[in-house]
Amino acid sequence: MSRVTRPRTATERLALVLALLVACATEGPTRDATVDSRADTSSDQRAPSNDGNATIDAVDELPTPRDDGGFDGGSPTDARIADSATDVPRSSPDAAAPIVATNPVLGEDHPDPHVVRTTDASGRVVYYLYATAGFGDFVPWESRDLVRWTRRSEGLFRRTTTAPNSLEINGGHYCHLWAPDVVEVRPGVWMLSFSAVKHRTAQRPCPPYREDGGVYFASSASPTGPFALAERPWEPLAAGGHNTSCLAPTRDQIPHSVPFSAQDCQGGFCHHIVRLDSAAFRDPLTGRWWLGYSWYTNTPPRVPWEESNYGQHTNLVELDGADPFTVRCTTSVPQIHVGNPHDANTLARLRSSCARCGEMLSFTRARDNVDFRREGFVFGVNEGVHLFRRGALVYALLSGSVWDSGYYNVWYAAAPTPEGLAFDNASRIVGRFLIPNRGQSFGHGTAVLGPNGRDWYYVHHRLQADRCRTSGNCARDVWLSPIEFEDRRDGRGDVWIRTRFPAEDPRVTVSLP
Repeated sequence: MSRVTRPRTATERLALVLALLVACATEGPTRDATVDSRADTSSDQRAPSNDGNATIDAVDELPTPRDDGGFDGGSPTDARIADSATDVPRSSPDAAAPIVATNPVLGEDHPDPHVVRTTDASGRVVYYLYATAGFGDFVPWESRDLVRWTRRSEGLFRRTTTAPNSLEINGGHYCHLWAPDVVEVRPGVWMLSFSAVKHRTAQRPCPPYREDGGVYFASSASPTGPFALAERPWEPLAAGGHNTSCLAPTRDQIPHSVPFSAQDCQGGFCHHIVRLDSAAFRDPLTGRWWLGYSWYTNTPPRVPWEESNYGQHTNLVELDGADPFTVRCTTSVPQIHVGNPHDANTLARLRSSCARCGEMLSFTRARDNVDFRREGFVFGVNEGVHLFRRGALVYALLSGSVWDSGYYNVWYAAAPTPEGLAFDNASRIVGRFLIPNRGQSFGHGTAVLGPNGRDWYYVHHRLQADRCRTSGNCARDVWLSPIEFEDRRDGRGDVWIRTRFPAEDPRVTVSLP
């Protein structure tokens, strides 16, 4: 039987409208709402990163960016990735809202991350991340926004091994492959520098690290490799003077790495031995190339200076501008001592650089939170240097204290030139950047420009120090922290880096183009 619908009365129509209003109020804002009103609910609306660690506050399911600039699973309008406190209407339907993510952005274990910013064939910004490998090849990760990372299938050397055995590269056998650094030295030529202990024969397994390694260079036509091709059997090349005209004794007197595993300082002052944590930097203002690196004093100390400055220091040395794969071949090559872990003046200036800058400040504490002692002397650490220029100043970001300590922290120095970064230069700017607390410590990373080409970020690792101390699990994940510049009304302008406590607020906002 057919159903006949009678007209609704005025009372019924009013009741229906009220019911619809109640339903809308219960369900909340629709996808077409101009302003997201997700107050107090953002923690429940998160999309995981590729490795399931980073979380992104999002209104809808996060679309996947395509190589052509579009999105799979939604339009850029649907991908409104923002925190409830900062989400505002966009002025254009094509403008991208900032990404608000919760650290970590990449899971365990990826210590000592280095990130390079470049463009792909279509001109779009792309980032590659490399991290300490330990006993195998360096496998890069790729991202468009510094938050969502995808692991690439091939390593930088295209060679394999089984941990904890050595990795064979062009007849050399490498253990403890740490802290890779990749830079473009000229169009189509990329330089990889990394820390390792090189042996003449295969090691199965690798022996313990004894501060006996060096820094090695290799080249490629791509930031993802392959590096150290078989047709270039001299690669990887130990850091130092390699021009054909660079002969002894000059070659042995300028900073260089050992060709094979060797612990001693080879008869000279130890800053001449480039040990680890390389960072190549081209000053865009002058075009000069520099290499940052760490070195160790003799063990045990041999002279009074080493006794009172025992440990790991950070230096800069100028590279050859025509060939950045080599140190300038002259005994007068500029060398700058940037980080001395025992310098009382630096520590005092760091302590007074902000209201809370005296918290968890040490360059000598070890895993058990007491001073690290060897040979009867306190051992200090400055390492993981990274350089960048912003305007009139060159910044050096360094990590201090022992790597597995709850005191591991990031500090910075700034000056108009790399030479001005010397630790005994009273006019350099000095401040604390990442301060550890709540059982977590932070360090060793890369300063990099964000996707919008204006904002700076620091990609670094985080150690759950309390867990490391109590259980021995010292795996480190990757965090992303903004580098925010502030004006302290001292006449210098916005040159100071704002101090951060990442454990207290693990969120980060990334502005898109």
